[in-house]
Amino acid sequence: MSKINIDINEINAIGLAYGELALKGKNRGIFESTIKNSILSRLKKLDFETNLENDMSKLYINFEKGRAKKVLEAIKNVFGINNISFCVKVETDDKIIEDRVLEIANMLYEKGSRTFKIETNRSDKRFIYNSMEYSKKIGASVLINTEFKDVSMKNMDSLISIDIRRNTYIYTEKVKAYGGLPLGSAGKGLSMLSGGIDSPVASFLMAKRGMKLSYVTFHSFPFTSKNSLVKIQQLVEILTRYNSKSIFYNFNILKMQQAIKKYTNNEYATILNRRVMVKLANRLANEKNLQALITGESLGQVASQTLGGLTCTNDASKIPVFRPLIGMDKLEIIEIANEIGTYKKSIEPHEDSCSLFAPKHPNTNPKLEDVLVEEAKIENYNEIMEEIYSNMEYMILTEE
Repeated sequence: MSKINIDINEINAIGLAYGELALKGKNRGIFESTIKNSILSRLKKLDFETNLENDMSKLYINFEKGRAKKVLEAIKNVFGINNISFCVKVETDDKIIEDRVLEIANMLYEKGSRTFKIETNRSDKRFIYNSMEYSKKIGASVLINTEFKDVSMKNMDSLISIDIRRNTYIYTEKVKAYGGLPLGSAGKGLSMLSGGIDSPVASFLMAKRGMKLSYVTFHSFPFTSKNSLVKIQQLVEILTRYNSKSIFYNFNILKMQQAIKKYTNNEYATILNRRVMVKLANRLANEKNLQALITGESLGQVASQTLGGLTCTNDASKIPVFRPLIGMDKLEIIEIANEIGTYKKSIEPHEDSCSLFAPKHPNTNPKLEDVLVEEAKIENYNEIMEEIYSNMEYMILTEE
């Protein structure tokens, strides 16, 4: 896009372009409605008036000049939007459009722009000029009536776009949004969060695919401190920017970890603990009508995430387990964590329930039949699980 753009304080509308949503055919109306509701709920929190308008199959947010930054901040995390354009909205009238473009061109020249290009999209076919004709007409007017001397088809200082609909929107700048699908359009899931880098990124990626999330974590208080739980709560608060209102559950699994250590072969402790977590998450998901589990597992990253380990974990779940990071390396995951704002919190030191009873030499390729034999050794297994589940705690977190 342009290097030199319209001043943000001149903007009085923001255009929202869909990504893959445009390919949804008969379901598009449902997806659009979901996006609109999400946008409206965020706009209502602003302390000034806005208006969400559908202008010939494209959404625009209208507001007074000087409000664009706050509007962008409010809606930038809405999934389903591919890009956002910062617009000057005018009536669809040839003279009004030309005059406003000339004003904008003069402002751009004053900011240092020396080459420009006019690009027109005529969605309203009642307008007397077609797109190419109007670009030539307005480009000639800019050359005649401003200090600009050169038009450039490539590498221009300013690209002035004119989008002609019921109203007309003039813009020089687009910013990329997250895209994806509207939150809630792909069902509901339960994300298993640790305090590390991976699981918050996995949560974000599934929310981007339209899944509304609840969150669950596991701790070993008093062997782990309350601070570790607070840290994970703070990660949920960050994720709530993308997930809207979130429910955050937690289980104290210390008693089962102690039983695993007492009754089983230590090399299986990691995978046995993981199965406990998955079983508790399954029961919670079933009770709360959540349709899938989400984890931050990446193939081969740690002992429980080998193919054998994942097979044993899958066996403990009766619902799908989604692993959006499964083929990603750590650098890719860290890049996303930085982008969504979870990385700095994730790398803060914390006491991890998973590593508390981790064996020095875990079995990296466990066989399910062997794991089940070890699991069967644990006395009062079901009673301990029932006790853990009955002591579940939760909190509800909302966007700031």
